[in-house]
Amino acid sequence: MNKKEKTSAKNRKNQHFLLLFSIGVIIMSFVTIAVFYTLYQVSKNNLISMWNNNAIEISKNVEFYLSAPGDAVLFTANKIEEMQKKGISNEEINKYLVEETAVYSTLIPSNSTGVYAYCNGEYLDGSGWVPPADYNPLERPWYIAAKEADGEIAFVKPFLNLQTNTMMMSVSLLLEDKESVVSMDIFLDSIQNLEEKMAADNDVDAAMVIDKSGVVVSHSNPDEVGINYLTDGNETQKELTNTIFSIEKGIFTINSRYGRDLVFCDHINNEWYSVLILNERDVFGSIRYIYILSSVVLIIVFLIFFGIFYIFYHKQKEVDELHEDIDAIADIYTSMDLLDFRSNRARSLRSSLINDHFIGNNKDSKIRNADETLVSMLAAESSRNMLLQFMDIDSVKKRLTSMDSISHEYLDNDNKWNRMENIVVAREADGTPAKIITSIQCIDADKRQQESFKKMAETDSLTHILNRGGGETRIYEYMEAGRNGMFLLLDADNFKYINDTYGHDKGDEIIIILADCLTTTFRDTDVVYRLGGDEFAVFALGVESQDTAKLVLSRLFTSINHIHLNEISDWKLHISVGAMLYNSKESLNYSTVYKKIDAAMYESKKHPGNYYTLL
Repeated sequence: MNKKEKTSAKNRKNQHFLLLFSIGVIIMSFVTIAVFYTLYQVSKNNLISMWNNNAIEISKNVEFYLSAPGDAVLFTANKIEEMQKKGISNEEINKYLVEETAVYSTLIPSNSTGVYAYCNGEYLDGSGWVPPADYNPLERPWYIAAKEADGEIAFVKPFLNLQTNTMMMSVSLLLEDKESVVSMDIFLDSIQNLEEKMAADNDVDAAMVIDKSGVVVSHSNPDEVGINYLTDGNETQKELTNTIFSIEKGIFTINSRYGRDLVFCDHINNEWYSVLILNERDVFGSIRYIYILSSVVLIIVFLIFFGIFYIFYHKQKEVDELHEDIDAIADIYTSMDLLDFRSNRARSLRSSLINDHFIGNNKDSKIRNADETLVSMLAAESSRNMLLQFMDIDSVKKRLTSMDSISHEYLDNDNKWNRMENIVVAREADGTPAKIITSIQCIDADKRQQESFKKMAETDSLTHILNRGGGETRIYEYMEAGRNGMFLLLDADNFKYINDTYGHDKGDEIIIILADCLTTTFRDTDVVYRLGGDEFAVFALGVESQDTAKLVLSRLFTSINHIHLNEISDWKLHISVGAMLYNSKESLNYSTVYKKIDAAMYESKKHPGNYYTLL
């Protein structure tokens, strides 16, 4: 081959190399752009998900804030209905409203006017406010809204208090007679503070709550509060409000004077909407520039180091796979494994001593069924049998055939609550699971908090024994389990004299003393609870004969007789008791039993001193 031919061959080789190089650059450029665009989309979706969670959290906080006055109105309404059924006068009902107003003023800081009501054709106010002569409660929004709600809690349209420049709202409930209404007014400044804090801490454009009429209930910009966006807002605000009303819950974008805005909205109590507004440029601008700059730099680096492209590509692929694995593991999990039933292999995604026992120290080995040794490491003795059954591989596969996930809660050896969860990752054609993730999460704090909230909800604030709701829940459980016993209903004789003569503080002291007497007289397995005022109820478990019942009642009266009130010389604590033996075979419901012992208690009141009527 002569020189010309060699030169021609070399040129062809160079041209071939340049062609391959150009093709490689183009392919790499497209691949790099595609990879970074995918990462950008993943990051963008993660940001959207994070902000959506923030919006949902705000909604839940607002709902929790509104639950307190709603519960207060419901509790007060139930008590007034009882008083109406007993024929108690409006004067006594108004006294009760005054007492409840004093209680709620400490429990609900946002309570502004206390509890008021329209009862038996008369307006009653727990805060002592005397309405003007032309005041007609039947024409007030709180009464009209309660009538329209027809027995459901009504959150009346908020209104702007011009003196304080804060939004207020009435919470009302129609009673069973379809005429009486109980209501409470609350300030909404806590919700306003929540929106302002969200905007200040997270640099969002706006955070607000808007009602169905378009009125802004709260806004991160206080100047917007009270404006009706549908009638008084600008074009952007009107478009925003109409879009919110049309989708009610979700995520959408809207044009504004600063570009495109990302809007998160959620429904609250079927009346309000929680809204979070962010500018897309502010939210996604930084990551967009980062990914664009990174892709450009990578392409430049590729042009310089073309020879190491192959290695870089595979390393990047490994990083992507590792990134997906890391994203799949939440920080809340103490242990996580991937079980591949196709290959019968298990891989640890989050290492722990449990993983080492379950799949071996190699972090990738054959799937092994749970045994007593493993379960003893995981759970306290009382939870081991159930956990062992839950972890059985064959049982797991069978249950996950028709379900996407299953979970089981158990106590560990430190007496802490944990949740084991199995989640299907992939399935075979017949629906059986091919891959699952099994994880362990410590839920002790949430579990304990739930139990604490439940206990608070079931405890009487004055006596610290069960309240009516808590007591009746226990009794329903006993009745459903077919347990027999004796029902008692009792109250103090001439108790009104104490409140009128010595004051309500002394009356509360006697109620506490009576509650302590009941808890010491009856057993821990018995249900002792306060119905309200000086009225208490007891379910004495296992008392099934008249003789035993009389012994228990005699013991109760002995305890009552031993109570001495040093500061009161002209009154002694006596009680009237209505009692009934309950047999589960008679199929009596709680309401029927309550009516019988209530009538028996009032029969006992015809007799002086401690007296019981046993049915």
